[in-house]
Amino acid sequence: MSTKPRVRIPADGGKPRVRLSPGQTMDGLVNVVSGLGTAASKRSHNRFVHGQLLGYAELEAAYQSNWIARQIVDIPADDMTREWRTIKCQDADEIRKEEDRLNVQSCVNEAITWSRLYGGSAILPITNQDFEKPFRPELIKKGEVQRLMVFDRWDLMPHSINTWDVLAENYLQPEFYTLYQGSQKIHWSHFIRFTGAKLPRRQRVLLQGWGDSQLRRCLEDIKDTVAAKDGIAELMQSANVDVITREGLSEDLSTDQEEAIIKRYTLFDQMKSIINTALLDGDEKWERVTLNLSGVAPVIDTLMVWIAGAADIPVTRLFGTSAKGLNATGEGDLKNYYDSIRSQQTSQLDRPMARLDEIMVRSALGNMPDDYNYEWNRLTQPNRKEEAEARKIEAETDIILLDA
Repeated sequence: MSTKPRVRIPADGGKPRVRLSPGQTMDGLVNVVSGLGTAASKRSHNRFVHGQLLGYAELEAAYQSNWIARQIVDIPADDMTREWRTIKCQDADEIRKEEDRLNVQSCVNEAITWSRLYGGSAILPITNQDFEKPFRPELIKKGEVQRLMVFDRWDLMPHSINTWDVLAENYLQPEFYTLYQGSQKIHWSHFIRFTGAKLPRRQRVLLQGWGDSQLRRCLEDIKDTVAAKDGIAELMQSANVDVITREGLSEDLSTDQEEAIIKRYTLFDQMKSIINTALLDGDEKWERVTLNLSGVAPVIDTLMVWIAGAADIPVTRLFGTSAKGLNATGEGDLKNYYDSIRSQQTSQLDRPMARLDEIMVRSALGNMPDDYNYEWNRLTQPNRKEEAEARKIEAETDIILLDA
């Protein structure tokens, strides 16, 4: 049933009246003459519809062929792992050596990248445990992890959706996976999953627990920007047009002299290019018309800002441009962006990293130490001036405390 009020026009031509259906209330501005707020309004037909969540061909094509799409996927993934982390425990050096041996930082970076592109990815540790049985990290011995393999969500073929155990971590998700073009069944607990962007529960169930692609929500804006850029490039090809006025042209064209006319002005164009001379007859006039492109740059700037907002990446970071405006440095934008990256590290990476550490630390030490912990490193490093000022403030604070 429509939620819009119905407009009734009296037979005597009196003032129109708005009739409400039973249980229906009016809110907002309504103008029955112009149609504002009624079913006659064009705005009343605006609707949001679900986007296409399944399929990866267009996402791969955009990532492979368009540098903006690649930047949207790669930049946050690189920033989340660029400075990596500091391990805090007694055997931190041994754990860092195992990290280097298994190339953990690069594997996590790749997993985040495919998660942002496809909506999900997973890391599979290769150990001596049976793939078809539940994985038990407490049984990992020192040096047992052979390597880490990264797969995107489309590499994993699901089997046997868990609909019976509501307490299991994989409820409404596959119980087993097989690798693409493979036959080995692998229990879900062997995979360390990285999910994409958040989705409502009904859509997550449809996608078997995977998230949304970060690139998918930016595709329309990328298409608009690329189309605008290509259109401008086409206009630049015809930015200067030579216009020649010739008396009797229509009459000449009607007497089958098209080839002679084309040959004449082709020669004219060649002479102008070779010897920089334009030769014209006495009854011919030549002028150059230049296309006005003064309003093009603001359009591109607006589209760049729009894409940056959709990708949640500052324009200065996404496009490598300098900040605009008087005394603008872009430091505030980068600070907000780095705060967002830190938030994503703690909210999206801590859980899969905890599972990965249970395996990697045991492979490094043979056990899981009670004092194990880590901290994400700062994304920005202070310069020498900032470090000196910080030490000065700390020294002054120490003096005040000692005097007190």
